[in-house]
Amino acid sequence: MSASDLTKKGRGIYEDPREIDPNLWKKLSSMDVSEVCARAAVKYDQGRGCYHIPFLHRTYGCYPQNRLIECLDHDGSHKLSFQFYLVLLTYLIRSRPIGLAGRMVTGSEIKGGDFFFRGPHVLFTHPLEKRFGQDGQTFEEIGRRLGGSKTEFGDVSFRLWPLPKIPLGYILWVADEEFPARLVVTFDLSIEEHFPLDVIWALVNLVGGAMLREAKKITS
Repeated sequence: MSASDLTKKGRGIYEDPREIDPNLWKKLSSMDVSEVCARAAVKYDQGRGCYHIPFLHRTYGCYPQNRLIECLDHDGSHKLSFQFYLVLLTYLIRSRPIGLAGRMVTGSEIKGGDFFFRGPHVLFTHPLEKRFGQDGQTFEEIGRRLGGSKTEFGDVSFRLWPLPKIPLGYILWVADEEFPARLVVTFDLSIEEHFPLDVIWALVNLVGGAMLREAKKITS
């Protein structure tokens, strides 16, 4: 799926998972289960016919024959989006049998990212700066709640594992009298071997949304 496939002309971003390209489901269904599990570092439930995919602090079941993804350890109150389906399907289909590069980079350092992550595809950072820019303590708590590990960058930073082979780094500089808040997302360079740019963008949207939902739980 190319970058243009994520956006409908004149109608904004795809939202309904039923609009996922059926060829993605066909492709996954045709793949050898053991090969998918080995590449993506996931498990397969033979009895239920589904892949078990860890995403942040939850586990999701992907059922290729039913064209369904559901949360396996939650009440299901949060509706899964088109972007969520796209990210998990792409991960199962395209993840490669490689390790981490060991080098964390910004979006502009990913091949093609300097041009792509602009305008309508700017990475999901501004809403997080707005919410946590003067509240580093809550930001740090969000990292713990989502299974992150603390890192030593900026004022507050942590590394999350939205998917088994794909870490994301979040670095926050809290606002002060001189400078506004600033947040940077970093990626292991290997991400460009697993995901096209539009799916990287969708992944960052999903993780950012999860952070804001966790923040609401803390303050409610």
